[in-house]
Amino acid sequence: MGAGPVRRRAALAAAFAFGPSLALAHPLDEVVQGAYLTLAPGEVRLELDLTPGSMVAGTLLARLDTDGDRVVSQAEAHAFAAEVLKQAPLRLDGRKAVWRVRSVTVPPYANLETASDTMKIFAVAERPTREGRRALVFENRYAPAKSQVIANIFLQPAGGWRYRVTAQRHSPDGRRYEASYIVER
Repeated sequence: MGAGPVRRRAALAAAFAFGPSLALAHPLDEVVQGAYLTLAPGEVRLELDLTPGSMVAGTLLARLDTDGDRVVSQAEAHAFAAEVLKQAPLRLDGRKAVWRVRSVTVPPYANLETASDTMKIFAVAERPTREGRRALVFENRYAPAKSQVIANIFLQPAGGWRYRVTAQRHSPDGRRYEASYIVER
């Protein structure tokens, strides 16, 4: 028996052994959403990553590519991002903050369609820079299909400002994230 059939059998064995776990790495019937919040002087930055599974990509793409030409223009991307951000309220110390779209990164249409790439929405909200105990509540209500949702916070001290997270809480479904933090100078 030559090396070719042995390699094919080894590859098939690996596919059967690892196939189910590889398939679980990205669900085909869900949108994986990761929200990365960054505290910085005077603002909160958001990177919202959206990775649709191939079975639900059409739902997301229909809302993104509104003219149906299979090419996402900057205008379409920004309009889509603005709609998504309306469903992602942020409260700072109990007050509503307003997201502004900074930029949107949209991979080629075919990549999103086959669940092989991620769309990224970058936004910013103004935050008062004051010393003391502070609170942040972020919700992600965007649900084009069944979704896996997570949010995390990062700290970017600058200009003599420092941040310390004292408590964090995620809702069981991952859609709500709360953080208590201290701002020091």
